[in-house]
Amino acid sequence: MRVVIAIFFLWILVFPITDWWVRFISRKAINKESGTGAKVCLSFDDGPDQRYTPEVLNILKKFQVPALFFLVGAKAERFPDLVKRIEAEGHQIGSHTYFHRHAYLLSPWKSLKTITKGVQALEAIIKKPVVWFRPPWGALNFFQYLWLRRLGLRILLWNASARDWLKKTGASGIMKLLLPKVRPHSIILLHDSGGEPGAPANTIAALPGIIEKLQAAGYTFVTPEEILREGSNHAKRRIS
Repeated sequence: MRVVIAIFFLWILVFPITDWWVRFISRKAINKESGTGAKVCLSFDDGPDQRYTPEVLNILKKFQVPALFFLVGAKAERFPDLVKRIEAEGHQIGSHTYFHRHAYLLSPWKSLKTITKGVQALEAIIKKPVVWFRPPWGALNFFQYLWLRRLGLRILLWNASARDWLKKTGASGIMKLLLPKVRPHSIILLHDSGGEPGAPANTIAALPGIIEKLQAAGYTFVTPEEILREGSNHAKRRIS
């Protein structure tokens, strides 16, 4: 019985406690708005997707908006030309692991492998170091946290999302859920792949309206580095 209890408490330490500490306490994970002026960072997870990512890129190009794409290594290897296009059009690329598995379900070995292999897959395509990392579902375990620190990767989470991975949310639902959450220097999470079948089509339909609404409210889309350089908290601004 004692062995079972010990294993249980070890599991809590390795998985939920580490995850919650990174999300809510650690300064190594960036997930809070900061800075001066009405600026936001737009990010996309789970790509690249042969069908949806080009449509997202077309919209961003039309509005001249930069974004940060967190790519899954296995998908990047399947669609290297899309990865190169993201880079060529001035967007940033971060790692979203190689396998896209939840951290709570990974062994110590697979915890490290999915990070290392994901980064290597991207760097082999873009020929430059990957700086940013976002864990699937925003969850990390103890082994991954230590490994990310060793590799020097910066963890970027988010504070404004809209359940766009659910098809039933719909384009109008995405705008309704997302816009009230946006504040100066929010980190916005959307998806250009993954989730329920057909869900990214709703994100694409909502994206022009999201950009137009935020720009009309005085927001500028910037890189996370620009947000972090400015460094102080700013008053909140609501979007209707």
